[in-house]
Amino acid sequence: MRSLDLESRSSVAKFAVRLASTDQAAHQARAQIRERLGEVIPASTLWDLLTVVTELVTNAVRHGHGDTVRIRLIVAADGKVSGEVENDGHGRVEPRPMDMTSTSGMGLHIVDAITDRWRVLAGSSTRVRFELSPP
Repeated sequence: MRSLDLESRSSVAKFAVRLASTDQAAHQARAQIRERLGEVIPASTLWDLLTVVTELVTNAVRHGHGDTVRIRLIVAADGKVSGEVENDGHGRVEPRPMDMTSTSGMGLHIVDAITDRWRVLAGSSTRVRFELSPP
């Protein structure tokens, strides 16, 4: 399996932002991504990307530590989007067991369903990397 490496990718567009770790971070991320990448990637891919980033940023704010959430995205010439959401947390990032009566805990299941693949990199921070192909 090829590594989820953001550095070695050739790209048609790149996006990076650092947001305050607040309840508004996911909204701010969506607005900035739409503004910067809305004309670069197809609407269906953009919708999926916004959904994935919303889930990952929301998790970073709710469960991570630190004052900021960092987002990096790279759009390749073939339309594939590689991304990363990072916070200063050191916790475990894994999907919760499925519970159809719960009103929360679905975020990583949604990420898993939408992305081609995703993984967690832990170290001095927690980073979730993902890849998303156009339809």
